[in-house]
Amino acid sequence: MRKKYHELSLAKKFSLTSIGFFFLTILVLTVLIQFLYEKSVLNITSESYKEKFEIVSDNSQSILENSGKIAKVILTDEAIQNWFLQDSEESADQLKYKMQVEKRLDYLDALYPDKQYSSISVFDSYGHMVNSNSIRSEASKYEQFFNIIKENYNVKWLDLYEVSLGDYEKNGIGYIRYYRDYDSGLIKGYVLIEYQSPLLINNFAHIRYGETGSYLIADTDGNKKIENDQDVSGNISEEEYFQWAEDNKKGGKVFRIDGKRYLVTASVIPTLDWLMIGLTPVNELTKAGKAMTQIIYVVGIIAALISTFFSMRVSHSVTKPLIYLTDTMKKFGKGDLSVRVPVLYEDEIGILSEEFNKMSEQIRQLVDQVYREQRAKRKSELAALQAQINPHFLYNTLNSVSSLIKMNCPDEAFIMIQAIGTFYRTSLSDGKTLIPLDQEITNIENYIKIQKVRYGNKIEYEIDIENEILQEWIVKLTLQPLVENSIYHGIKEMRGKGIIRIKGWKEKNKVFIQVSDNGLGIPEEKLEELFSKDYREKGSAFGLFNIQQRLQIYFGKEYGLTVESKLSQGTKATVCIPVDFKREEDRK
Repeated sequence: MRKKYHELSLAKKFSLTSIGFFFLTILVLTVLIQFLYEKSVLNITSESYKEKFEIVSDNSQSILENSGKIAKVILTDEAIQNWFLQDSEESADQLKYKMQVEKRLDYLDALYPDKQYSSISVFDSYGHMVNSNSIRSEASKYEQFFNIIKENYNVKWLDLYEVSLGDYEKNGIGYIRYYRDYDSGLIKGYVLIEYQSPLLINNFAHIRYGETGSYLIADTDGNKKIENDQDVSGNISEEEYFQWAEDNKKGGKVFRIDGKRYLVTASVIPTLDWLMIGLTPVNELTKAGKAMTQIIYVVGIIAALISTFFSMRVSHSVTKPLIYLTDTMKKFGKGDLSVRVPVLYEDEIGILSEEFNKMSEQIRQLVDQVYREQRAKRKSELAALQAQINPHFLYNTLNSVSSLIKMNCPDEAFIMIQAIGTFYRTSLSDGKTLIPLDQEITNIENYIKIQKVRYGNKIEYEIDIENEILQEWIVKLTLQPLVENSIYHGIKEMRGKGIIRIKGWKEKNKVFIQVSDNGLGIPEEKLEELFSKDYREKGSAFGLFNIQQRLQIYFGKEYGLTVESKLSQGTKATVCIPVDFKREEDRK
């Protein structure tokens, strides 16, 4: 039976798993039902909040609009107007009118027994004040409001949550209205109707949903005023739910706050431009359907377990050869071209495995062929690049010797010829392209001697190479073109003495050799030109492109040359080569 099963096609094997899809469908349906139930509850709650917000907003609007009527009653009262028009100095008439104002305010307190406001304060233009009976014992605290009211007389509503006045520590809002004398056109008085936070909280308390729900009142800048029947402070402008509430003052949306999911609903109080925000835990809303949700989860889990059981039994035999094939392909992708897939069965996967083995063998043969061809090509490229360097340097040096002879300087010419002889004897290196770093440093010293004959004391140099890297292999004539560029592009045209520093050190599995100067620096566009492949044909100086090519041909793309240059500060050229590099003759 097992043998016959393994001989079946892949399509027939997977068809046996269809029974598992039935249970998976049940699981999906249970999750979908839970989602729709939660969505329905959230929509109903959002609509409920919308109605609550409308009621609270209408109540708040009614109370706040009533402040205008109260202020109108006060400012049209004849006794209060007479008190406004008195002189700044105290007099018997002023005292008489002040007592009449107090009686008017007491009358208003009696007229509104349900306390639609907290207090009333009336100021004349000189800062004299009369308060309603509830705050006369605290009159000194309210005298501080005069300057604020005088400066903000055009502002109808004063946010007392944001006001800081000495020993006045109450929160709430204040309605401001001024009295202008008809004859003189001058402002003669002001009225402040105070609404303290307990009065506001009594109106907002109905927003809260259940025991775990909460609400908060904030202005459009995110400054909190009231939260869960308590005065609070702080700013929530950066909170995601507040930013949503600012732009969406209708409906609701679920946010995750402090790790819990909340249904956030919002509305606005137009008069104050404040936001009412309701925060209700989603689990509180869906608590009634928890039993149904648990049943749905149990059914879903059972269906999933049954589906998993059947799927594992069926898929194991199907996926086993696929796992072999996948593991083999991963090893092949990492460069192991010798791996092969065991052909276990004669089905579609078996055919695929056999074809993969044929393909991998062909690729291995092609890679070997390409590798041999590339090595031959690199050798020929390197030989061509090397041929470009030697004639170039020889030409420049012989030109300098010719100039010295013409200037009747035979001693200097002799020193230069002797130095170039030593230079080329070291450079030839028995025909080898890779030489130890200490030989390359010797070449540099001879080259600088040649240049010092031409430029005298204008050129100084310092060499600081760590001893442990002196026997590392480097492509010969790598550093000489860098020193040449430092002279011709950095030091030659500068005033004063030029210094060339050659430094070498080791970092982990890499060696770095840096050639730096204090010259004029190389402009960015000139530096790009030096790295150009065609620069060799444009001038006498040797381009940096060939140095980069030679290093990467031998050591790989992760090694090579980097150059940094700043105008008037100098240039740094850094060569990176590997540690303990094995030449081909050392590998045999």
